Amino acid sequence: MTVINPQIYESFADLLEYPEAKWGYQLESCRRLIVMENSDIAIDLLRFYKNIAPLTLSNLQELYTQTFDLNPTCTLEVGYHLFGENYKRGELLANLRETESPYSIGQQHQLPDYLPVLLRLTVRLTDDDLRSSLISECLLPALAKMNDELSKGENPYCDLLKSVRGALKFEAPEIQSPALPAGWERAESVPELYRISSRRGNRYA
Repeated sequence: MTVINPQIYESFADLLEYPEAKWGYQLESCRRLIVMENSDIAIDLLRFYKNIAPLTLSNLQELYTQTFDLNPTCTLEVGYHLFGENYKRGELLANLRETESPYSIGQQHQLPDYLPVLLRLTVRLTDDDLRSSLISECLLPALAKMNDELSKGENPYCDLLKSVRGALKFEAPEIQSPALPAGWERAESVPELYRISSRRGNRYA
């Protein structure tokens, strides 16, 4: 697996939080990082950068709320895209909560499957198998569904999510991540990621 500069994921996580006064600085920092790191994954971010630039902070906050808070099909809670309200999402949340407990990654204010939290977790995981599982079984499928939904309109956040997904796919190019098939959230199998808590002692001792 090719490793992306971890600061890129930190920057993506910041941009996917509710916009505050320092948001413009965060966007510029992310743009510089990605342009320096990989021109391929910079294309979507630069498009996002261009379309967001004319917005005032209050306009951007309104767009963010309409995109992620008032639209359940684009919620930033990744587990919802994987399982809906199925009980397996509860298993995912419990296991992620335990895995995230050694770190301070914003989970004290959000659910454990909140996308910015998971991007920060990706940076901190040292177990390659677990990190690959988080990317391939959780982040990429959820982002595919979110991108499909936002691509139906002209929402600038679609380009930001494409850039996030592009970075993750660049890091794991062997992973194929089509949108989840209908009914997948009711599947009986539970991916590797959702059993992580039972082995956490071995991985983080």
